[in-house]
Amino acid sequence: MNITEPIINAALLGTATKEFTPSGFPEALEENFRLLQEKAEDAEAAFYQIAALTFAYQRAGTEPQSAEETTAISEAPEDSLPYFDRTVGEMLVQMVNERNRYLLLYAYRKAVQCNKLIPPFYLRPLISRAYDRNNPDKHEEQSLLSLLAGNRGRWLLPHMELPDWGDTGNETWETASHEERKRMLQRLRKENPEQGLALLQTELKNESAAHRDELIQCLRINLSKKDEPFLQEIITTDRSSNVKETARRLLCSLPDSELVKTYCDLLRGKLRHKMLLGWSYEKIAFTPELKKLGLEEVSPNKMEKDDEFLLRQLAERVPLSFWAELYDCSPEKAAAKLAKKPPFSQYFNLRRPIVNFNDNLWAYQTLKEDASEHYFASLIGLLTPEQREEIDFQTTNKNLSALDSWYNEDGKQWGPKFSARVLQRLFQSDYYYPPKETAERLALYLPREVYPQLEKYTLANEADHFAAKFSRLITEYMRMKEKINTMFNDNK
Repeated sequence: MNITEPIINAALLGTATKEFTPSGFPEALEENFRLLQEKAEDAEAAFYQIAALTFAYQRAGTEPQSAEETTAISEAPEDSLPYFDRTVGEMLVQMVNERNRYLLLYAYRKAVQCNKLIPPFYLRPLISRAYDRNNPDKHEEQSLLSLLAGNRGRWLLPHMELPDWGDTGNETWETASHEERKRMLQRLRKENPEQGLALLQTELKNESAAHRDELIQCLRINLSKKDEPFLQEIITTDRSSNVKETARRLLCSLPDSELVKTYCDLLRGKLRHKMLLGWSYEKIAFTPELKKLGLEEVSPNKMEKDDEFLLRQLAERVPLSFWAELYDCSPEKAAAKLAKKPPFSQYFNLRRPIVNFNDNLWAYQTLKEDASEHYFASLIGLLTPEQREEIDFQTTNKNLSALDSWYNEDGKQWGPKFSARVLQRLFQSDYYYPPKETAERLALYLPREVYPQLEKYTLANEADHFAAKFSRLITEYMRMKEKINTMFNDNK
């Protein structure tokens, strides 16, 4: 007998007037039918459960477990927020299947702003990716999904044998692994820098030198003057020279730290600049105290004088305010003057202090004065998208790759001028073949104004040429970005 036929017939007739009574079924099924009928709220609910069990029995081809052997699963809790349309879930799953990591994160961030939830049906593949140990974005995806999966997503986690959102399985510092401790500290420094510092102050002494070094580096997140006493104590008391050096470098990136003020005091009066005569230098003697400050006595470049090398090290450690004082002008003018004619000839690395102090104004004024490849690669990442529109950077090097510094962390879209120059730089390369991930990442920053430029690159090359393929891929991802924008703007 076909065991599904009675179920189908009963469904066609309906259960409103007549209760379905199973008969002629395998003994194991009838036993479970009886239990379902006893526990069901009404006849219709019992019928649905019996139908599901019967079809599962036929499809599996095995006998169901007895009532004693089955595992009870609690019912998923209801969600208080509404769900997105299923097209949202389908789009997210598609991006998981096609490994669009940047577009997926972009979509999650947009979705969070809508105060809605992903339909439960689509959660399993999204959760699986968010907990994949090889996923570089797993922590951020978990954080975003915790807001988008609702109560049913949290209910699903233990049934997938996964920990709760953001739970590493070690809830305390004492039981956490070193990598988990770094993540805990990094998260605290983002959310509450002072609390992160307090945790490090109490727990650092029990770590190995290598682990102390890596944990101290976490203080770079939201580094401030409040961290200075602790870092100064590390320099004074820690047993490891590497740890001391890490602490010193962190203090060096605080323009108002006592260490940087010391550098300024040592250099003040030792450099002079005259409009006609140029730069002149006053020698400074090397002492053990200077060695403790991280300075070296002998230049690695045999063409550079050691006394000028010592001054140059100090010059590369002082903030823009020092140069404004030296030139007796505004910081903007000082930055421009320094870019035009820096001291110590070609040996002076102007990019080093700008990047070290993460100085937007200094980078902007320097690039306005000199936008050559020499400065562009290091400094463009410090500029806002609006500032980048004013920089006409030039490059003649045809073996150039995409730079991580292009992608501003705030995710703000670039302007059309800077975007056009970036594309020109990429497509003029003779040897660089950008990967798929570069096209996807670029698409999130490029505006609609570059569509004609992308079409030109597509039409100007053979269909299988890397430039044509790359431009088509960027266009495809930009269309997908627009679809995401439309989809979530409509859901607000």
